[in-house]
Amino acid sequence: MTKNCAALYNHTNIRGGNRVYPCCRYKSPLQTFDGDVDNILHSKAYEELRDTFTLDNPNCAKCKHEELLGKESLREWFNKNYSIDQVKLKYLEIGFDNICDLACDGCWEEWSSTWWAKKNPDLPAKQGITSTHELTNIPSTITKLVFLGGEPLMTNRHRQLLESIPDLSNVEIEYFTNGMHKLTHRDYVLYQQCKRVHFTVSIDGYKDLNERVRSGSKWNNIESFLYDIKDNFDYTVHTTIHKNNWHGLPALADWVEFNNHRWTTNLLTFPKELDIINLEQCDKRTLLVILDEHNIPNNNYIQSHLQGEA
Repeated sequence: MTKNCAALYNHTNIRGGNRVYPCCRYKSPLQTFDGDVDNILHSKAYEELRDTFTLDNPNCAKCKHEELLGKESLREWFNKNYSIDQVKLKYLEIGFDNICDLACDGCWEEWSSTWWAKKNPDLPAKQGITSTHELTNIPSTITKLVFLGGEPLMTNRHRQLLESIPDLSNVEIEYFTNGMHKLTHRDYVLYQQCKRVHFTVSIDGYKDLNERVRSGSKWNNIESFLYDIKDNFDYTVHTTIHKNNWHGLPALADWVEFNNHRWTTNLLTFPKELDIINLEQCDKRTLLVILDEHNIPNNNYIQSHLQGEA
């Protein structure tokens, strides 16, 4: 398999504050977004990164870590699904801003205006909002569009972008959402034009635990959102496992199985103090028993990480 990364030829990630990243995992911004979407992959910064790419780049540490543990990394996923034959933007991830009504464990003000407000209680909340320029020159080559947060369903910018694309019939769209906001009639009209619509709904515990580790969330709202989308769209329940929620995995697994939800998990590795690698040995042993007795996605990877086999 190629040692390059196809993300650098087909994909970009734009975040609030006009920061451009090669992917969602890259640790530092590569350049500043000027509003011209089509120009990003052809910039000098991208050209230099493609020419010098190596997995030893410290910005790519998570993919390297996963590959050492035998788990398919994001880099390997890109290389399996995209080519490096030409530079052409096909996959756009966009976080228009950090506007979010939750303050989740492991998150911070880059992704959540609520976190910023909590850390700056004496300042106007609007000062904590970071956003991007309006998007221009959007290439017709895009076939996948992912809306990140903050919480993308809290503003109209995702709708405005979809309405600006002349033909959505070849475009797959995905939302990363906290499940707290109902879809509108305008959304349903737009989604009918798309090739595929998928929601990744972040849920980090069952009922009270989710409300505790995802401060501001309401379990009834989340279940209502899942009920509304389950017969109309593809969706996945996604859980980020960390020191504050690992003990709730059995109850969450039972709920997922009872409702026949598709479920994925990932490990929180930053901030480091919430990484399960830092659990007490007795808690690690308990978590290993949980992994043996319950159907937890990514089971082998979680065990390898927990036992420090990198």
